[in-house]
Amino acid sequence: MPHLRPTAIAGLLLALVPAAATLSSCGFDYPTDRVNTIAAGANNRDHSVDALGIRVLATAKGEGRLIGALSNNYDDDASLESVSSPDGTARAADFKAIEVAGRGTVNLANVDPIDLTGDFTAGDVISLDLTFSTGETASLDVPVVKNCFQYTQVPTPEAAQSEAAESEDTEGEAAEAGAEEEAHAGESHEEEGGDATFNCADVAPAPEGAH
Repeated sequence: MPHLRPTAIAGLLLALVPAAATLSSCGFDYPTDRVNTIAAGANNRDHSVDALGIRVLATAKGEGRLIGALSNNYDDDASLESVSSPDGTARAADFKAIEVAGRGTVNLANVDPIDLTGDFTAGDVISLDLTFSTGETASLDVPVVKNCFQYTQVPTPEAAQSEAAESEDTEGEAAEAGAEEEAHAGESHEEEGGDATFNCADVAPAPEGAH
């Protein structure tokens, strides 16, 4: 077997280094300094307060509430003052300003709801402007989602009314509710061939990073 001299080996190694560098970068030259947001919904990181995973949870056609998170990038407190739709598709009911402490995060599903009404339904994407006490406005194209799967954990007016009704049920009311449930079951079978906008039966839960 032929033996290479040390000088020949060194020359061979030097020749291989540029080739290895070229191969390692070919097809893999992706930026690694970007924020990787794995979440459904719309995101805006352009201002003092990040708007993350913003969605409209529709409870009926033309009705819903804003969900998602607000994350304050600075030490000073800030607040969400208003929500509006630049094209008039949606209107927000009056709400108390939502405080976001300095370096803090607020989950909009865990505070008093920001109720929305307008010309939208589940599956739509609507434009919303979120205006903060800093004077900044985050503009987003927000998906409208139906109240299925993971979203059933978000409090809605209908859920609150249902809980209140259950706490006041008597035996007679329970029997009546059973009859109503059978009636609704018949209605749901009729709806299977019609508008399934709010039908959860045929929808698989989407992973949070699927959007």
